[in-house]
Amino acid sequence: MDNLLAAVKKGLKGELDSVTIYMEAAEKADGPVAEFFRERGKEEQRHYNWLLSYYKDLSRGKMPDQNLAAEVFGMDGRSPLVTPEFCRRVGSSQHLVTAVAAGVLLEVEAVRHYRKAAEETVDPALRAFFDTLADWEEQHYKDLLAIQDESERYWFDTQRFEPF
Repeated sequence: MDNLLAAVKKGLKGELDSVTIYMEAAEKADGPVAEFFRERGKEEQRHYNWLLSYYKDLSRGKMPDQNLAAEVFGMDGRSPLVTPEFCRRVGSSQHLVTAVAAGVLLEVEAVRHYRKAAEETVDPALRAFFDTLADWEEQHYKDLLAIQDESERYWFDTQRFEPF
């Protein structure tokens, strides 16, 4: 039980870090770029709230009675907001390029963490919950990695590589 609680706590921290990165990126952007980051931040807030609910139940010594893995996640692929113009706007802002890079790292770490937590969990409902979170974070990772790759060209075009 201690290992499970520790895994959920680590997940809570990662989700909160993601919320912070995405919401701050939304504040630095406008239009579809701001909307994209706001949507990601809200998704991570939902993950955080689900994990918090699980943590509270587990810390009281009871297994969570809801199957949160059954939630409809809407993992239907890449956001329609991601267009060449979107990538150009991301690539032209150092704040947004940095937010995407940080997001890539947070998402891949979340995938690793949730996969490991699922492997170490004996309860089928908790395993399904962690597997579902890992699947969703993996989609986020793939999306952000593609945005990072596609916006890189625009980023290099806007840099002058001069001393500060």
